[in-house]
Parts: sequence; C-alpha cells; structure tokens
Amino acid sequence: MIAPGAEEGRKHTSLQREKVKDLFSVQQIILYSIACMASMVSFNGNIAPFGLAIFAAVCGSKMAAGVVYVACLVGTLIGFGNTEFLNYLLTTLIFIVAILTIRPRYQNENRNEKQKVGVYIFVSTFVVQMIRILFGTFLLYDLLSAIALSCMVYIFYKIFVNSLPVIKEYGDKKAFSVEEVIGASLLLSIAFAALAGLTVYNFSITNILSIMIVLFLGWKNGMLAGATAGITIGMVLGLITESSPVLISSVAISRNVSSE
Repeated sequence: MIAPGAEEGRKHTSLQREKVKDLFSVQQIILYSIACMASMVSFNGNIAPFGLAIFAAVCGSKMAAGVVYVACLVGTLIGFGNTEFLNYLLTTLIFIVAILTIRPRYQNENRNEKQKVGVYIFVSTFVVQMIRILFGTFLLYDLLSAIALSCMVYIFYKIFVNSLPVIKEYGDKKAFSVEEVIGASLLLSIAFAALAGLTVYNFSITNILSIMIVLFLGWKNGMLAGATAGITIGMVLGLITESSPVLISSVAISRNVSSE
C-alpha cells in the first residue's frame, strides 16, 4: 500500500517533469532561438526595439518568460555590446517592478493578449532613455529618438503578442487567424535579419528565407495574406537591412497572381 504522502510526492514530481518537458519542447526551443536572433536586430544600428517587445509580449501572453528573457539578454549582448545590454537589463527590471507593483487589471484568458502590459513597457523604455539623456548633453534629437523607440517597442509588442501563439502552438492548434499568421511571419523575418551578413553566391540568406515565407503564405492563405505579408515584411526588412522593400512585395504580388 502506497502512503498518501508518497503518492502526492510522485504526482508533484510528475508535474514538475511535465513542466520541464514543456519548457524545452521543440516549439519553445524555436521560440527561444527566434527571440535571441530578433534581439540582435536593429534599425540602422541605432534603435533596437525587438528584444524588449518580445519579452513584453511573452509576459502579456502569460508564457514562461525566464528563458526568453535570458535569450534576449544574450542576443542583445552579442548584437550591440555592453551599452545596449545594460539598457535592456535596466528597462526590463523597471518593467518587472512596475508589473509587480501595479498589477495589470485587464485579464482575458480567451485572447492572445491575456494581460495588457504594453503601457508598462512603453513607460519603462521611455524612463530609461530619459535617464540616459539627463546624464548627458540634452538634445531635442535624443528626446525624439526616445519617444520613437518607446513607440516602436509598443507597436511591435502588440504585433508579437498576437503572433507568439502561432509559434508556441504550431502543430497543436489546427487554425490561426490571418493576423496571427502575418504577425508570426513578420517575427520570423525580423529574426532572419540577424543573418543579413550571410550570403550564398552573393544571394542574401535573409532575403531568400523571407521570400520563402511570403510565397508560403500566398500559397496557403491566398492573395490577401500573401500580398499583405509581402508589403509588411518588405517594408520592415527594407528599414532594417537598408535594402529595397520592392523585391519581396513584387514577389508576393507575382506569386498571388500566378496562383489564380
């Protein structure tokens, strides 16, 4: 006969194993890799909103955020060095303290954004940028850059919080909305931008993978999804890699026309 305490201990151990298994499932490992790669990407080497946006999106989705936090931290350090590493660390610490101090009131388990933390990451980013400005020479350009960075973090947070479930639940959930699929495609393209320096016979790996995503979307979801994803991904990658966004947009439209 098994003692009640032993039975509870076995159940607890089994539950812990399931949590660890889920934490390092294939989908989660892919998410960690994408988070690390995306946090290495910036706009013209000056504005890097993606690591902060992904971490906030994970918190807003009520997913396990610890490994994602470390992945973004490592990616920021590799991509931008000590200065941006400290900026990310301080911003996220203020963000975490703000959430623990003033709990997000809005909670809806039926939506991707289960708790609204966008305002928290916006304020945290702006506060850290203002601290950097106050300890240096005050310029209007720096103030505008701080506002722009905070707005970008908030915008990409809203995009990522609705796209992360596609990556986490891919293979389990049978259907996703067009917005979720396009957002996930944009997130993948941003992560692929970390490979911008890699080429094969002078062909950019980033462009090849991004075009494949657009073609796949046009094939699976039709003309509207393919064209929208092509324009969106093309514009963002054009700003990130300083290449023409016309390429991906043209391929998206051509692919959808040929599918008719």
